[in-house]
This record gives sequence, C-alpha cells and structure tokens, in this order.
Amino acid sequence: MSFKRIFFLAILAPALLGLVGVALSVYYFEAYGWVLFLVLPVMVAFGSAVALHRCYAASLSLCIGIALLSLLLLLVFLLCFAMEGVVCLLMAVPLVLPLAIIGSLLGHVFGRQLAIKTGRWIPLLSAGLFPALMAFEAARPFPPTVHQVTTRVEIQAPITEVWEQVIAFDRITTAPEGIFRMGIAYPIEAKIEGTGIGAIRHCIFSTGPFVEPITRWDPPHALEFDVTVNPIPLKEWSPWPNVHAPHLHDTFKSERGQFHLVEREGRTILEGTTWYRQTILPDWYWHRISDYLIHQIHLRVLNHIKARVENPRA
Repeated sequence: MSFKRIFFLAILAPALLGLVGVALSVYYFEAYGWVLFLVLPVMVAFGSAVALHRCYAASLSLCIGIALLSLLLLLVFLLCFAMEGVVCLLMAVPLVLPLAIIGSLLGHVFGRQLAIKTGRWIPLLSAGLFPALMAFEAARPFPPTVHQVTTRVEIQAPITEVWEQVIAFDRITTAPEGIFRMGIAYPIEAKIEGTGIGAIRHCIFSTGPFVEPITRWDPPHALEFDVTVNPIPLKEWSPWPNVHAPHLHDTFKSERGQFHLVEREGRTILEGTTWYRQTILPDWYWHRISDYLIHQIHLRVLNHIKARVENPRA
C-alpha cells in the first residue's frame, strides 16, 4: 500500500471532482441548492471510500477518516481559489459533515463488495450523476419562502421619545461583538429624507446602506417600509481581497420591515420585524441561521434605541 496512491485516489481526486462540482453548480447553474449541499458531500465521501478500497480492504473508521480529509481538502480548495470565505464554510460544516459520514459509510459497503470488479467505475458514475441532478434541479426551481423575524424590547420611556429614535437613530458607537466581529453586516446608523409616506430611510450597515421607502407613517405607533436596495450580507474572511461567491449578492433579499410601538403605563414596547427571502437550499437549515443573524441585528438597533432614550446624557 502506497501513501501516494491513497492520497491521490482517495483524498485528492474526490476533492478535485467536488471542486468541479461546486464550480458547475455556482457559476454555471447559478444555484446553491439541494444538490450542492446534500448530494455533493455524499458523493465526495462515497468516492473517497470506494477509492480507498482500491488500495486495500479498509475498515469503516479509516474510510470515514479518509473521506473527511477529502472533504476538508475540498473546503481548503474553495478558500484558496477565492470561491468561498471562512465564515460561509463554517456555516456549512454542520450540514455537510453528517452527510459526508453517510457517504463514507455507503462507500465502505459498496467498495468492500465491488472494488475488485467494478469499483473503478463508481466514482465516474457519481461524477456524471452530479451535473444531471443539477440540471434537473435548475429546471424545477423551488420558489423562495418569505420568512419573518420579530424582536421585542421594553423601554422605560414615553412612546413619543422612542418614536423619534425609531425613524432615524444616531450612530451606534458600541463596538461590534460576537458574530459581527466575524464579518456579518451590522447596523451603524439610520437617516431619513422627508417625513410621512414616501420619505426615504437609509439604514447604514457596515457593508453599505439599505434604502427603505416609507409605506406607513403612523406616529408614534408604526413605521413600515419596503427595501429597494440591499447591501451584501457579510464581508468574508479570506486570504484574498475579493471572494467570488455569487451568494453574497443574489441569494438573500430583505423585502420590507416594520417598527411597532405600544405604550403601557409609561413604558414602551418596541418591536422590529423584517421580512426576507433567500434562495439557498435546504431552506429548513439556512433560514434558521438567517433568522438568528437578523435577530442579532434587531437587538443591536433596539438596544441602542433603548439606551439612548433611557439614558440620553450617556
């Protein structure tokens, strides 16, 4: 058994095929879908385990270990070729890791039974199956679901004072914390041009401004707006200055937002709501990450308003 043979057949070759698959999905089909995130990790790990059995009768644990190394090498390739950044790759790991283990398990079973006679064809069949599945998925796209995220804070101040901060809050001087230090876009300040319906609100983020035409102006109880311009959702960590990831521009769209205020015994309940769509699949996984990130963005704004109104001197 040669280490070079194992490295090429079971680690490097599946990772290179996976790199071609990612490029095909992202740049040709322009899709971040089920096939990319669910099928590709299984195929890479499956091909790795089958190829390992071409070298010798490997144990299940070794198949899993080699398959995970191949998947890790694929992630390194995506980073080195500026196709993805560190943050997005880390977000995808909890989804693709169990799938890679499943793929290596299947590859171990098939490789042990078929490696001698037909094992050499299995990776090739897998590589041919991927673009066919991509074409099928592209021909039948899933309509994006509209998601709603609402965050609430209680402020010890009259509703009229809170309203003045809601329509245009001053610069948030608190340093970004937690996920925002990883490159996720965070709010800085909000400005407004005009008053009433038709006024234009600009919510400035670290990656650029959201442009928000006002659609409902009901002082001091409700402010609603559409979103006509979305900045990129994050600035990727990468060794390269520019990451060529289309999902930074096309897959997430905030559609509208709302602030709702209710006064109770001198206190104000302030709610912020965002409606958004995303085209990254599977939605059941990615929208939970998006919900969490939007909730943190809401909290940064609402807590700033709360601090400014409750302690204006500070």
